[in-house]
Amino acid sequence: MSYFDKFSKFQYNDTELQDIFRRVSFAENFINSPETFSNYVVRDGDTPEQISTIFYGTPKFWWIIMLSNNITDIHTDWVKSSSQINLLFNNFLNGNSYFIMENIEPEKGDIIVKRDTGLSGGIDEDISGVVDSYDKIFHKIDVKKSSGTLQENDEIYIFRKNNASEYELISGFGETGCYKQHFSDTSCISFTGPNDSAPQCATAGATFAKIQKKTLMKDSVVNFKYETEYISPYSSYVEGEGITGDYFSFQNLCGMTGTVLYDYMTSSLSSDIGVVTLEQDTVISNDKKKVIRILSADILPNFLSEVSLLMTGEVSPGTTTIVKYK
Repeated sequence: MSYFDKFSKFQYNDTELQDIFRRVSFAENFINSPETFSNYVVRDGDTPEQISTIFYGTPKFWWIIMLSNNITDIHTDWVKSSSQINLLFNNFLNGNSYFIMENIEPEKGDIIVKRDTGLSGGIDEDISGVVDSYDKIFHKIDVKKSSGTLQENDEIYIFRKNNASEYELISGFGETGCYKQHFSDTSCISFTGPNDSAPQCATAGATFAKIQKKTLMKDSVVNFKYETEYISPYSSYVEGEGITGDYFSFQNLCGMTGTVLYDYMTSSLSSDIGVVTLEQDTVISNDKKKVIRILSADILPNFLSEVSLLMTGEVSPGTTTIVKYK
């Protein structure tokens, strides 16, 4: 049995292979040496096989391209082509994001139903959606599958299936509290319902929420920026002073009227604050993956020799200088 026979298997392009990536890596002193690697900017649609052919004259060293860049999953870690990015947003991320003030925690599979007191039971079953994910920081509910159209200012119930396979209304909607209106405030103000200071607060004990803002999922916020820096959605922005503080808290957002996130939800965000959308963030993250390291072709023979040595069985530490096992 060779050293690599002990490794688990993984799928690569419909082929089952030994997973050496989780146990083998380059030696630190080697990988930090500037003459051992060069940089390459991945072109749209480039695959590890194509890049291997460019630098080594054969596609069979695709795994060296991956190992050199700590890539273990071609589907999640490799840079996506422009067509793959478009497919991602047109299919997998095709849906709507709904923002609410409440600090509740919808779960994947929960059902959102429009509240309508004019109908029997107080709900409009023709206008509903299935929760795909929930972002607790941004108070954002993502829905891909829906019936009818939920809009801003619609009131919603959220139901969850219990152990008896019956749907129950989840709680926490009308929870109010004591809020600092601005970061510099030394005390909080208690709210039990809407007033001039906190118009978005629900009445204490309410069983529903109101959609404060609706966007396409790809257009929903994932970060805020001030000048060149990312800022917390719970930052306080004051015209002429800039960012004055961060009063992050997992609570109902209705009374936190000094936060950037509150301004975003109520469409009163200053033009000085930038909004980074899911689509933009995905493209930025993908672009960062385009610059990869290429092992020098001159070093390739010695590298393959050491890998072959490992494959013969256990070797004592210090036997290899280019590669090591984890």
